[in-house]
Amino acid sequence: MTLGTLMKTGGFTTYGSMDKLHQFSSTFTELQRRIDRHVKAFARKLDFDLANRRLEMTDCWVNIMPRQTAHGLHLHPTSTLSGTYYVKTPKGCAAIKFEDPRLDRFMAAPPRKAGASRENQAFVHYPAEAGNVILFESWLRHEVPANPVEAERVSISFNYNWF
Repeated sequence: MTLGTLMKTGGFTTYGSMDKLHQFSSTFTELQRRIDRHVKAFARKLDFDLANRRLEMTDCWVNIMPRQTAHGLHLHPTSTLSGTYYVKTPKGCAAIKFEDPRLDRFMAAPPRKAGASRENQAFVHYPAEAGNVILFESWLRHEVPANPVEAERVSISFNYNWF
């Protein structure tokens, strides 16, 4: 078994080799416990009808992104909710970028004005800030642009399912 896989443009992730960290380490189990309450509140906010089932963490992995490392546009097709906990985020590091899910329907739409309101932008960026967690529905396409700073950006990502 490998210790992890390199991201296509550099960097390191334990996804695909050690992505059940919450089942093997008390540190990650404690992180899961803390994230669980946020996931529960988020599911309520989304009006999920879980049919008396619980959302449970299925995957949990570490990402290390040195300078110029990017994680291309993707989604998490076999999950319900996904998220990232930011461990180390040097000043100026890349934010997570979400794509408007309607983007492929904009066919003949003119470009948006610079400074358009958030709800009218094709992409929305949320800053990576150490100690914060960001949650989103797993169908939402997202990416992390290349890290422009010398210091590493370190995060722990995870998925939750209800089935």
